[in-house]
Amino acid sequence: MDIYILVIISILFGALVRTVFGFGEALVTMPILALLGIDLKLAIALVGIIGVLVAMPKFITNYKVVNWNIVKRLLIGSIIGTPLGIVLILFIDENIVLNILGSLLVLYGAINILGIQLMTKYNIKDMFDYVAGLFSGVLGAAYNSHGVPIVVYGTLKKWDIVKLKQISQVHFFIVGLVVITNHAVTGFWTMEMFYIIIVTLPFLIIIIKLGDVIAEKIEQQILIKYVYLLLIIFGILMIVK
Repeated sequence: MDIYILVIISILFGALVRTVFGFGEALVTMPILALLGIDLKLAIALVGIIGVLVAMPKFITNYKVVNWNIVKRLLIGSIIGTPLGIVLILFIDENIVLNILGSLLVLYGAINILGIQLMTKYNIKDMFDYVAGLFSGVLGAAYNSHGVPIVVYGTLKKWDIVKLKQISQVHFFIVGLVVITNHAVTGFWTMEMFYIIIVTLPFLIIIIKLGDVIAEKIEQQILIKYVYLLLIIFGILMIVK
């Protein structure tokens, strides 16, 4: 099978996960692209742009009702963290990056499958919004995983699911724009990347609509367990590779 077909399928699968659950496309797509032998910078650029395209409809529907005070604090932290993430990916060996990302995938998947609750008895002050945003910026720029810190942080702050999705989707879209701009400036964008994006776009529109339908009908707590299990498997494969 043509390698580009596999790349597009992995991108669409990640987009479906993001549409259904509100996050996780990078955690799903990046390991697959790595296992396919795709250049790390190309993979990062692809996932970054796809993430923005997937988040755009959610941003349009949520930006009028979201709590902008929280979003602003997260964004300030993310803006500071984004250049740090770019430096990280440019100056650290790719194998080290893959090992770290693989370990994080295993840890993240295991925590969620086991249902471990962290720090739930503490009242986290709003000032830590900046810290969560900082980690989001670093991971977003380096690994396109800016959603994970926000989702974990929102869970720790006990945001209800509606508030969590509103804040995360608006934040993801704006930070995503900053991240892909940094990718363009630092030379991550290539003609190969644009070719893949153009071919993927018509299918992406269908996937977004499909994801919305699934999100309305599926028992998400059941399906997400399988997603976390896949993340653990992908993480182990990346570490072994």
